[in-house]
Amino acid sequence: MSWLDALRTRMSEAREHAATGPPVRPRGWARRHRALLIAVVVLLAGAALVGLRPWESCGAGLHSVSANKESVGSSYVCVGLNLDSGPVRDDDPLDPLEKLVKARNEKAGADFKTIVVLENLAPDPKVDSQPFLFVQREVQGAITGAWPKNGPPGIKLLLANYGSNADHWRVVADEIIAAAAAQRIAAVTDVGTSSENSRALVAELSRHGIATIGATVTADNMNTDPKGARIENFFRVGPTNTDEARAAAGYIATHGFQRVMMIQGVSKEDTYATTLAEAFLNSSKVPVIFTKTYDVKPLADKSREVYLRGLFRSWHNDICGARPDLIYFAGRGLDLGALVAALAGDGACEGVDSVTVMTGDDASTLAGKPLELNKDISVRLRYTALAYPDQWDMFTADPAYPTYKKNHDNFIAEFTGTHGFPKRELWDGAAMIEHDAVAAAVEAAMRNVSADPVSMANMVRSIDCNSSVPGATGFVAFDQTTGNQLDKALPILSIAPDGSVHPVDLVWSRGRPLNTAPDCGR
Repeated sequence: MSWLDALRTRMSEAREHAATGPPVRPRGWARRHRALLIAVVVLLAGAALVGLRPWESCGAGLHSVSANKESVGSSYVCVGLNLDSGPVRDDDPLDPLEKLVKARNEKAGADFKTIVVLENLAPDPKVDSQPFLFVQREVQGAITGAWPKNGPPGIKLLLANYGSNADHWRVVADEIIAAAAAQRIAAVTDVGTSSENSRALVAELSRHGIATIGATVTADNMNTDPKGARIENFFRVGPTNTDEARAAAGYIATHGFQRVMMIQGVSKEDTYATTLAEAFLNSSKVPVIFTKTYDVKPLADKSREVYLRGLFRSWHNDICGARPDLIYFAGRGLDLGALVAALAGDGACEGVDSVTVMTGDDASTLAGKPLELNKDISVRLRYTALAYPDQWDMFTADPAYPTYKKNHDNFIAEFTGTHGFPKRELWDGAAMIEHDAVAAAVEAAMRNVSADPVSMANMVRSIDCNSSVPGATGFVAFDQTTGNQLDKALPILSIAPDGSVHPVDLVWSRGRPLNTAPDCGR
């Protein structure tokens, strides 16, 4: 029996009791407020007909959408701009951080400027490759960047949720654009994962003059709109996939690998995978002898990881036949975990006892998780990372080391001391790279005499090699033509079977640290 049927039954019983009871009695609340009760019943019935639940309400700037209850612990998710800093789902694990954000925002005063953190705040394991803990650490990094101990006053932070695969990007874009003036939005940061949807969102914000500073989006085409035109107001503090592929190609050539196989994700929506594969093919000095491709659609009965593990196991003979000494994996970190599991448990190959698997930064989502790397086919796992907490220890011989190390130590002090976040949360680099995106946005906002959102892009653009921002991952400076980061440091890391991460090398996107000459060393 539904709640509406139960309510009707109780009302019917009340009427029957009134008809058989004493001939004279005071009118009950229901009879005296019959019109109000009817209105409530009609309202609840209407909500039931359209599939809504009246107790499932989203705050200002947010809209309720259905979700997979088993995977996210809620039957609904709120998408949009979280103006009230409230929960975006039932039992929201981000609630403590949202409350912290709300408390700090209330102290910003009347002369404030707002930084927006845009992500999929309630990832669904059946659909999304990015785990929740990675998102949580991004928010921690944003908080550290927005509110350092002796930072400027008047900074507000708002979280924005675009849902799985950025499917609700239009809702988020509309809410940010509508709130831009009243909330005095200085910039939108993070942007989550590289996809056609996130790319369309950034283009729409730019069309309305709103600046975006990407943190973890590395697809080369993120700074062009779906029609191929340059997105004028987009910048990024992370590397491009070309930077990562070039670093990987150099590592492969230096270490003498001869038989390189590539496994590539080919989903049209996932521009991270497709552009990473293209960049590697263009950069590699060692020919790719064999390529296998895969695509993933949301499934009703299996998770993404379980499905891919089965698919990759079916490739066992192909991989054994190719006899690679290195597999370059152009795909998501979650998918890489499925590949490693398939290699580990589907039998040994004749003549292939071990293989090195190398990939891009999305492998950081595997950090901290035990992996089967030493079974049927032993796997040495390497990846080009966005950041690593001890990365500057690989840079000690360079004269610039003390400056980079000092900036990083300042971040650690703010992250662990000022805000009390555990240092162990830094191993995947998520907090570090998002801190730098927000720090750049805050610096641009403080330089700006105007609070009008359309004035901000020029201020972000002015963060160049002569006017850089010190960050946890290095100095932040933007190329004036592309909006990409200049001279990004790229740690090459390994992941051990216990999930621990270890440094292998540190390379630079243009071969050297940031050059502060007037021409940026071109």
